[in-house]
Amino acid sequence: MISAVVKEACRNKACCHSYLLWVGFVLFVCACFPARANVYASDIRLNGSLQGGVVLPGHPLTISFILNDVATNVSVQIYAGTNMVKTFDAGTNAGLNTVVWDGTNDDSSVASVGAYNVRITANAAGYNEWTNITDDGIDFDVFYPTGIAVNRNTNSPYYGRVFIGNAPATDVTNPGIFKCNADGSPVEEGSFSTGGYPWSGGGYANPSPWKMDVGPDDRLYVEDLSGNGTVMSFDQVLSTNYFDVLRLDNYAYTNIVLDGPYVCGNATNIQLFMADISSSGWGILSWALNSNSVAATNDIGTVEITTTNNSDPDFVPYAAALAPNGDIFVIERVQDTSFSSAEDDATNRVFRFPSYAGTPDATALWEIGANDLTLENSTGISIDPTGTFVAVANRGYGSDPENLVDGGVSVFSTKDGTLVTNISESPEGVTNECVDVAWDETGNLYITYDENSFSQSGWRAYSPPGPNQATTVAVPVIQVYRTLTPPQLDQATNCMGQLNFTLTGQSSVTYVVQQSPDLVNWAPVCTNFALTPIVPISISPPDTQDFYRAVTSP
Repeated sequence: MISAVVKEACRNKACCHSYLLWVGFVLFVCACFPARANVYASDIRLNGSLQGGVVLPGHPLTISFILNDVATNVSVQIYAGTNMVKTFDAGTNAGLNTVVWDGTNDDSSVASVGAYNVRITANAAGYNEWTNITDDGIDFDVFYPTGIAVNRNTNSPYYGRVFIGNAPATDVTNPGIFKCNADGSPVEEGSFSTGGYPWSGGGYANPSPWKMDVGPDDRLYVEDLSGNGTVMSFDQVLSTNYFDVLRLDNYAYTNIVLDGPYVCGNATNIQLFMADISSSGWGILSWALNSNSVAATNDIGTVEITTTNNSDPDFVPYAAALAPNGDIFVIERVQDTSFSSAEDDATNRVFRFPSYAGTPDATALWEIGANDLTLENSTGISIDPTGTFVAVANRGYGSDPENLVDGGVSVFSTKDGTLVTNISESPEGVTNECVDVAWDETGNLYITYDENSFSQSGWRAYSPPGPNQATTVAVPVIQVYRTLTPPQLDQATNCMGQLNFTLTGQSSVTYVVQQSPDLVNWAPVCTNFALTPIVPISISPPDTQDFYRAVTSP
């Protein structure tokens, strides 16, 4: 990700005095904790593709997948509808594993022509306590880590993908977003991108990028705090076609500065939540996003949690997250890093509110954190997918902003705020600070962190205790054929300079359209995959008269 030379050069305190420090830690909890799934398969590919694969006589198919942790056993099953036809015992190593299917059933008969699905089930004996399943390698190294998000959409080919913000205060490293597989390995299209957005970095004062979340529409929503909380959304590969989700026309309040985002709902009904963190903030606001996954022009949002009229929280909220039942969890913004001691700070930090009932709420169901040294300067909050736990990231306190103490992560019961575990150290035993937290769909906890003195910074994933099992259903589909039908392109039509064809072939087959000036030398001009046998093709031709054909992709 970032060269060791650059990292070492930027760990000098004179260079990094204004940088916000994060946390790495070790999690401890009693062995009676409920069993949770933590090992799972992601990035399932067929012959290296996320789109689909074909099995032909004499042409087997490679099924690859990534495990986020070491498993005890892994089973790969091939299904025709609800009927399982083939089972493999697969590799159990963390990272890349593969099996090969030759198109036969478990009884050695040849599989019928048709569509097949893949399911991968991973099991593990698990751990007796919360356990770091990452390491100090370069794959988990980020120069200036800010927000973190994990793709929890099980119907997405990018399920399990991890995103981490990088917002340096100088141009030593470029600001932008890291993309990783669940095991920390770089993703296929590249591990770092700006998405075409002009991130400014900003360091501690105005991080850019800042917090982020993956929405139910499979887009990554990222906040730019240097723009008072403007929000953009990106596709999973962070191509340059980003959307301006929340803009200045959505800020109708005086001196508003927003922190977030939290995104929930379904693909056709998405809500965006942000906290107004200005000194005279309005509280927690939400916006209903339209069919383009953006807030409507001049939509100023809905105040769901208010900070006026002797409300909870007492001061300004810093971030919010929703439980599956709609309850809203809020952390309070008390960001005084000059505290030499926080023992007399009687301000609560974490609040649970009921789901929005049509009017702004001001009274919490419970509130915790008064005189709690481990909840000073809370900056991130996240609810696990079952709605059982709320994790809170904390910077800590102290007279030296580069060496704050008692920072870390606290995990509480969402039911009543009871402490589940307190996290205060890195794997090396160093007290740290943390800025953000996230959960994956199987219950692993993710953090962005920085050890004091900048000796290490990046992200970590922690597995909960207990034995576990998780099944991932692959998005790409396998198509079994006896032979491949040669593809046909119909007569082209010209519309405003675009050549339009109809390609007729077979479903779930990748075809390449080629172009030639002389019927001898052919060059590819586009690659197409479709679940249907008949698909439209559009090409921007050169200013010459050429020939076109379609061939099966190798």
